[in-house]
Amino acid sequence: MSEPHDRILLVEGRDDAEVVKQFCNHHGIDNRRLFRIEVKNGIEALLDDLRVRPQTHVRVLGAIVDADTDPELRWRQLGDVMRRSGYELPQRPSPSGTYLPAPNVFLPRIGLWMMPDNRVEGMLEDFLLRLTHDGDRLVTRAGKTVDDIPAEDRRFNPVHRSKATMYTWLAWQADPGTPLGQAITKRYLDPSRDPAPAFRDWLLALFTPAPTP
Repeated sequence: MSEPHDRILLVEGRDDAEVVKQFCNHHGIDNRRLFRIEVKNGIEALLDDLRVRPQTHVRVLGAIVDADTDPELRWRQLGDVMRRSGYELPQRPSPSGTYLPAPNVFLPRIGLWMMPDNRVEGMLEDFLLRLTHDGDRLVTRAGKTVDDIPAEDRRFNPVHRSKATMYTWLAWQADPGTPLGQAITKRYLDPSRDPAPAFRDWLLALFTPAPTP
């Protein structure tokens, strides 16, 4: 089945794309029928695309971005970009994902999801760490292992602590080094835990075509 060309989901990187695909598979969502995923290789490239994409022949446009260390700054950046196309963002993102109606018949409906949960700082890996199973002591141990690395020996940016923790935890699974998306497939993660249901509902509400009268 060919992917739609008028319903697009923009993501920052390949890990985001694979997680979305496996997440949809887990929930029985035919993402290839509903939307096409485009990888933008970083937030700046994604924001650049958001500046121009609404002016193209697209009916629905979604974007998943990381809040990183400053959710308010990221939201302002999104607002500045979207305002150029005639959209007005609410003062704060909705915890259940934000929807922007089309300002006119020539522009698309838009949806925005800010990882991990539209409220706090973080990124894709923070979202995934919340999906680990109750009682998994390796999650705590992985975080402590990362935190115990002496400052002079740390080679990762502090903003990537959750990324380092996630990959440390994955290195200790039955299949060490499993990619993020496959961690869902292998049931290392539970995509029914918060905030996953809200993310699922956001995707479905944004991309499911309205029934014809």
